[in-house]
Parts: sequence; C-alpha cells; structure tokens
Amino acid sequence: NEFTKRLPTRRTFIKGAGAAAAVSAAGFGLERTLLSRFASAGTRPRRDITMVATDGWISMPQEAAPVAPFFPDSFAKPPFTTYIMGFRNVTGQADNDLIRFKNKAQMSAPLIYCNEGDDIRIDLHNLGLANRPDLVDSHTIHWHGFPRQIAYFDGVPDASLAAPVGGNLPYQYIPLDPGTYMYHCHFEDVEHVHMGLTGVVFVRPAMGVKFAYNDASTAFDREFAILLTELDPHAHFNDAHVQDTDWTDYAPMFRLMNGRAYPDTLAPNGDPMSPAAGRLQYQPLSSLIQCNAGEKVLVRISNLGFEEHSLVLPGLDMKMVGRDAKPLQTGRPDYATTGSRADIQTDTYRLDMGPGESRDVIFTAPASVTANTKLVFPVYDRNYGFVNKNGTASGDGYGGMRTEVHVHPAGTLPPQTQPHQQFAVGTGL
Repeated sequence: NEFTKRLPTRRTFIKGAGAAAAVSAAGFGLERTLLSRFASAGTRPRRDITMVATDGWISMPQEAAPVAPFFPDSFAKPPFTTYIMGFRNVTGQADNDLIRFKNKAQMSAPLIYCNEGDDIRIDLHNLGLANRPDLVDSHTIHWHGFPRQIAYFDGVPDASLAAPVGGNLPYQYIPLDPGTYMYHCHFEDVEHVHMGLTGVVFVRPAMGVKFAYNDASTAFDREFAILLTELDPHAHFNDAHVQDTDWTDYAPMFRLMNGRAYPDTLAPNGDPMSPAAGRLQYQPLSSLIQCNAGEKVLVRISNLGFEEHSLVLPGLDMKMVGRDAKPLQTGRPDYATTGSRADIQTDTYRLDMGPGESRDVIFTAPASVTANTKLVFPVYDRNYGFVNKNGTASGDGYGGMRTEVHVHPAGTLPPQTQPHQQFAVGTGL
C-alpha cells in the first residue's frame, strides 16, 4: 500500500540520522569541545592521518574462469575486473585537492599502526561514489575491538556521527592496549564491509616496536599484517549496476588476503599512487612473508570476512602470543578481576578464526639455509585454499586464500624500518 511505500529503508534512516547528528554537532560546536577535552589529558606523541572514502575498481586473478556477467564486470576497464568501495590514505595532500582521489579506492584499506599512548587523529573525508551518484551514503571509521572508546568516535551511526558526502569528520584515539585490531565503515556495515571499506590497525607496546606485547617473550625481528576477507562478484556487480543484493545468497568466488587472491598474494607491495603498479595498483598490500634464517617473525592476522577461516602453515610451528588484541603471557592483566592469569600461549600450525577475530603469532625461521637458495612454506586456508578452475580436477589454487613464507640465507634481507616492509631479492631467491 501507499503507507508501506513511504516507510524509510535502513539505509535512508541511518543516512538521515547521521546527517542530522552532523548538523547538530556542527551547530553547537560539540566536535571542537570534545576534541579539546579529550586532548587535554597531557602531552602525547601525535600522529595525523587523512583518509578518504570513495569507490573504484580492482583486479582479481586473470587466471580465474569468467562467470558472466558478474566476473569480469562489463563496466570495468581492463585490466580491472571488479567494483569496490574503499579507503585511501592521502596524508599530506591539500584538502582542496582530495577530490582527485574519487573513484580510486583501495582494497584492503591502508595499514594503520601506532604506539601505545599515542594521540591518533584521523580526518575522514567522504568523496562520494563516482559510479553510484544516486547513493549518498555517509561513512564512518569503527575501530573494531578498541576498548574504552567514547561513543562520539566509535563510528556506529546510531550512537555517533558519520561523514556525509562532501563532508569530513575528525576522529581521535588514545590507544592504551597493545594488540592487533581491524577497522571498517559501520554505515550499512554488511554491504560496506564486503565492498572493501576494511583494514588492519595495530598498537605497538610501550616496551618497544620490536615486541608484540609488553613481555620480553614476544620479541621479533620482522612483522607482517594480513587481513582475511572474501569477495562475491555477484554482490559487487549488483552495486555497480544499480541492483539490490540478497545477502542470504552470499556465495564468494574469491578468498582474499589483503585484498588479493592467489597468485596475486605473492606479488610485491605496490604504490597506489603509481600507475606503474599495473592491475594491482589499488591492491597495494602483498601477503608474501619474507625473513632471513633464524629470525623471529610476527604475523598479525585479522578476519573481517563473513566466513570462518582455518589457516595452516605446514613445516613451521607458530606460537600464538595474542588473541583478539589481548596478550596471552604469564602475569597479563585480568580484565574481569584484580590479579593476573597464567600463560596460555599456544604452539600450533593451524589458526581457526571467525569473523571479527584477530591473532598475533610468532614463528622462528629455520636456523640455516643453503647459500643462493630459499626455503618456501605455504600458508593457506585449509577449507578454501584452492579453487577449482573450469576443466580441471585437482584445483589450481587461483582465486584462493593462499600465500607463502620465504626464508632466505642469513644476511640476505636488511632489517625492516617499518611494518610489512618487503625487499627485492636476486633471481632464483
């Protein structure tokens, strides 16, 4: 009936609530007042980050079999195949120049990291959707699992503010709990999370940047971050072609690590600012793990997909030192009562992770590697690690959740100067 037709959808309701809250906050100066009070606790090291939210196009493995009309999308300009929404880190760019990043979203979102106690400021700009101007969705940043956050900065639209199209919203965080988290847009969260508005964020402990937590047993030499998600080309096609998606029909074709599916996971880190990065320009984060013989490697893993994943690393034992951004060592704080709890770190070759969960694991590379060679260890989801290609029986792995650990002879790779840093090595290594 006519009354039913006029009822607001969830999208229009949240959009209206977010816009109303933003106008109200601006009118009364609430934003400036809260920021001032929050920062008055003392002088802390400060980090300023400028992010934009928009849409764009990425490329799934070209070896994957086409599924007409959803993959590759007919709207995509080769070498791109798939429509997304995403964030971009544009720190250092002038505000009046940010519009040039519209339609250049990144998947997965930029890696964010900081030190315990830092004053983190993120200025989120909503550039709108170049391919869907009919959708005027607001955007937020929700730091999933972040403790003691005030509602104003939490990013949940019905309890905080959102950045409307053409507007911006500054966030402030003072993280006091080390560990690996994840962040995502919480506006139309099922759609926006799946479309790519997701990323990894982690907090380094006061003990030092080469420790996972404030415990000497969590020391490491190198660190990498991996975000697990999936991609259903049908849902992405629907968003690009002005079609609705029934999420109960969710059937992903690709399982992703840092926004890439195998074998793209092994390609090196790229630069989203450089067209020379080619078809992976807007999927700049590799999942290849590199180290020298004998080194300890910290791998931070977050799952923001809709499926449970079971990662295995045959041939290397992992020690789980953190779970859902909580340390597992002896003497760690008890979050329920006073006192401390026993050591519950786990040695394992397999990690089972549900949606919204994170794990911090450390492995020690073999002590020696023959000169001019390297050891290769696979890392894959034992449930969805290999995807059968049409016409094959065994499965070739293309499109699956798979990467590798490459162990080089001692001294081959220089030390990392930043997390997730990789290095080019000679032919054959």
